[in-house]
Amino acid sequence: MKKIRIGIVGYGNLGKGAKLAVSANSDMELIAVFTRRDPESIKLDDSNIFVLPVSSAETMVGDIDVMLLCGGSASDLPEQGPHFASLFNTVDSYDTHAKIP
Repeated sequence: MKKIRIGIVGYGNLGKGAKLAVSANSDMELIAVFTRRDPESIKLDDSNIFVLPVSSAETMVGDIDVMLLCGGSASDLPEQGPHFASLFNTVDSYDTHAKIP
């Protein structure tokens, strides 16, 4: 069975939780984590997972099936959502409850 290739944008609490969730599912594999921080500052327990700047995500089109958007709802997702949805299938964590209606 071919695994679903996952990318994560943002590696705060939500991104770390998403990484754990992906690792708990045998039909998924984490390909890359994209961050605004210095990629060298993020240490993962698997050297096969790329840690890359957010600005390089476009180079991974075709290598990632689904991008999990783990940025902040108020400031990151309104901008990142449309951008990443134009390149990848996406799942986001939008939860700005005041804007639901």
